[in-house]
Amino acid sequence: MEILDDEELASAAYVLRIRAAHGDREALREAERLEGILKARLGPTPSGHAPLEAGQGERKPWWRFWS
Repeated sequence: MEILDDEELASAAYVLRIRAAHGDREALREAERLEGILKARLGPTPSGHAPLEAGQGERKPWWRFWS
């Protein structure tokens, strides 16, 4: 098996996910395997595991519900 870089690996997993959406179970297994390899290489991504930052908006008193 040839070694793919991260971009090629992600692209192959994406294409396999499309095939899996059309009912190909083998494609689903292979896509999950490739995504596992990619996650092991990159670690957790900020978009997948980072907590959302709370906005620093204006705080209103709790008793002023309708204002």
